Amino acid sequence: MNLLDFKIFEGISEESKQAILDINPRIYHYGARRISVRNGEILKYVLLIKRGCLKTTEYMIDGKEIVSSYYNEGDAFPFYLHYGKYTHFPYDVYAVKRSEVYFVPFKELKPIIDKDPVLMNNILTFVAEYTCFNKFVLRSTQYHKISQRIAYWLLHIDEIDSLKLPKTQEMLSDILQVNRSCLNTELKLMESQGLIQVKGIKIKVLRPDLLEDLI
Repeated sequence: MNLLDFKIFEGISEESKQAILDINPRIYHYGARRISVRNGEILKYVLLIKRGCLKTTEYMIDGKEIVSSYYNEGDAFPFYLHYGKYTHFPYDVYAVKRSEVYFVPFKELKPIIDKDPVLMNNILTFVAEYTCFNKFVLRSTQYHKISQRIAYWLLHIDEIDSLKLPKTQEMLSDILQVNRSCLNTELKLMESQGLIQVKGIKIKVLRPDLLEDLI
């Protein structure tokens, strides 16, 4: 995967393609659980994930970790911070597993975006999709019981782009802000009751009516 293989560059003009190829991004390799960006670092780059997975992590006053988002291979972020006039990263960014990341200077990318309406539309679409996903996660975590959070998640899962869905149960437990062991226990209980069918991270809803009753 090179820069032009990323989804945000689909359909852009030949002039834009050449301008992007002329950019000389920094390329970093990270081991699992290694930090790639620290809270407070100056916001100068757009991060494009060539391989692996990154997560943004914030902390509450009591030190409790909150996972804001996961970004997988092919994703690019944080455009919303750049256009939101942020000057520094408001969170830590970690590699979930071995990852390779392009750091593309936003000051070089922005003039290309400004001239190409297709590229701007791609970025707006990307940001909008993640905004909707994050709103969905917030609605899920407003429920107090683990069973309710799972039920809401499963009942609305078809509304989410499959590329943004968690790839492991650990990621799902982070997103729903529940203990992984408790999540697994609840999933097994729901499966034993005939509500769902679980195969790894793939969960098939069998009785949506009973899931509705939970919430």
